[in-house]
Amino acid sequence: MNSLKKIFYLILPTLIAFFFLAGCQQQKTSPSEQLKPITDKYVAVWNGANVAELDAILDSNFIYHSNNLPEVKGLDGIKKVITSTRTAYPDLKLNVEDRLFSENKAASRWHITGTNTGPGDIPPTGKQVDFWGISIINVSNGKLTEEWVAYDNQSILKQLGFTLVPPSEKKMK
Repeated sequence: MNSLKKIFYLILPTLIAFFFLAGCQQQKTSPSEQLKPITDKYVAVWNGANVAELDAILDSNFIYHSNNLPEVKGLDGIKKVITSTRTAYPDLKLNVEDRLFSENKAASRWHITGTNTGPGDIPPTGKQVDFWGISIINVSNGKLTEEWVAYDNQSILKQLGFTLVPPSEKKMK
């Protein structure tokens, strides 16, 4: 019995220290808990919130890659992209339909509708567009640093009334 007490008294401080240290460690939040509020705010800006709200969630060196646009660099650059898109499509609605989060990335499948009634890269057509796309966003130190976007631009142009005309044989030679 005496040896059992000695073992207990030797182990007890170790157990107390273990439970104390385990209880004091901060629980790490899940990537979705960290990134969802930031990406929600980004979506809100696309949906009409003030672009000044991007200052709090985007890195000043943010880079925007899109399959049909030149690379856009900087906070002012993405603000111009969003503002010009919202000018051309004042009723634009971006719905995120599916999201995945990892430690420093957010991926989403989204759906956009809007009517081309404002000035932009093309004259207003008055026609509605309805399309989906995919975004992958990189995050560092709690700020969005880069976005890769892919969607079917040809489908959008068709919905706006444009047609694809094959090159003439003369031009192909």
